[in-house]
Amino acid sequence: MNIKIHSLRSLLATAFVALSLTGFQACTSDSEKSRTGEAVENTGDAIEADAKAAADQTATDFQTERAKAVTNLEQERDELDQEIDELQRKIDRSTDKAKESMNRQMDEFKREHQDLDRDIDKAKNATEDAWQDIKAGFKKAGRTLDRSFDKAGDKLDTNE
Repeated sequence: MNIKIHSLRSLLATAFVALSLTGFQACTSDSEKSRTGEAVENTGDAIEADAKAAADQTATDFQTERAKAVTNLEQERDELDQEIDELQRKIDRSTDKAKESMNRQMDEFKREHQDLDRDIDKAKNATEDAWQDIKAGFKKAGRTLDRSFDKAGDKLDTNE
């Protein structure tokens, strides 16, 4: 009978240990799930914060780039104003034949000036989404303006 009791005790002890381990494992699993869920949530929060910071930086970069572009366009307009003033002085001193050519150039400069004013307004009011397209248009307009200055300079040199 001692052997039976001893075997029964061993069996009960083994069952108790097995149940204890199973219960412990269940507690650990819940805890790990809880920690995992918390880690995922924290990671999601971190990604969201990083995305917001990146968006804020992009917005800041856009605003800085736009402000520089507006400043550059205003400088180009100021240079164009100087060219117009210089051309007007030359027209005032020129012969009738030369005035005709210079007046055509003056009209072209005035159209360029109006275009620059429109570009400056576009730049000042540009949204971040439209900025890349607007910027590409400015580069093209800048090349056209440079060619106009060169052509006008050549004409003025030959008319003097």
